[in-house]
Amino acid sequence: MYSFRFCKKYFWLLPFMFSVIEVSAQENPPIPIEVEVRAEQFLNFGAFTVGTNGGTVRVTSNGTRIANNDIYLMNMGATHTFAIFDVYANPGTIIQIQPHLETTLSGPSGSDVRLRVDIYQDVSTGPTFIVTKSPKEVIVGGSLHIDSQAAGPPGSYNGNLHLTFIHQ
Repeated sequence: MYSFRFCKKYFWLLPFMFSVIEVSAQENPPIPIEVEVRAEQFLNFGAFTVGTNGGTVRVTSNGTRIANNDIYLMNMGATHTFAIFDVYANPGTIIQIQPHLETTLSGPSGSDVRLRVDIYQDVSTGPTFIVTKSPKEVIVGGSLHIDSQAAGPPGSYNGNLHLTFIHQ
C-alpha cells in the first residue's frame, strides 16, 4: 500500500523531469578535412654557368640565389624564382610537409642533375604549420647539384618537385 501511494504521489515528477533535462545522444560530426594544394609559381634557378668541377646552385625561400664551388651565376635570361604553393584547408588544420629527398631533372643529351629540398631551410613554413586562413602560401626553394660541366651541359632541365602534404 505504501509503495502504490509513493508511485502515485511522485508520478507527476516524471514528465516534468524529461521536459527540463536536455538529452543528447551524439555530438555533431566534425567538419570534414579537405586539403587542396595548387602550384602558383614554379621553382627556377635562372641562368648560370658550370666550371669543370661542378657545384651547387641554391634558391632560398626568401628569394636569394647562391652558388658555390665552380658555378657562376649570370644575371641574364630566365629569372630565378622560388616555388609558391597555395594550400586550401579549413582554419585550424595542422599540415605536415614531407619532401622527397632527391629528384632527378633531365637535360640535353641524356644528362641529369639532382634537385634537393631541405624541409628546414628551403620551406617558408617549416615542416609543420597550422592553417590560419585559406589559402595559406607556402614558399619552397631548393638546391641544384651538378657534378661537373660534362655531367650537366648547358640547356633546359625539367622534372617534378614532389612534396607530400599530410593533414592531421
